[in-house]
Amino acid sequence: MSSNLKEWMLYIDIILLSAWVGYGGKIIYNGGTLGIGYIFIGLLTIVGIVTFFYVKRDESLLSIMSLDEEE
Repeated sequence: MSSNLKEWMLYIDIILLSAWVGYGGKIIYNGGTLGIGYIFIGLLTIVGIVTFFYVKRDESLLSIMSLDEEE
């Protein structure tokens, strides 16, 4: 898997997690309740992020996000 693809996967995971937290905050702020689907999607997102970092545990976060091309 190329370095550029790994970097984009990390960015997408961060955006998805931010959107998930923001949506849940909006629902709770408006007096609603969160359903099981919301919790399930959040768990899938978090597991994806944790798995990404577990697989890439030998590389630091800065090296994953670096713009340098290493071949």
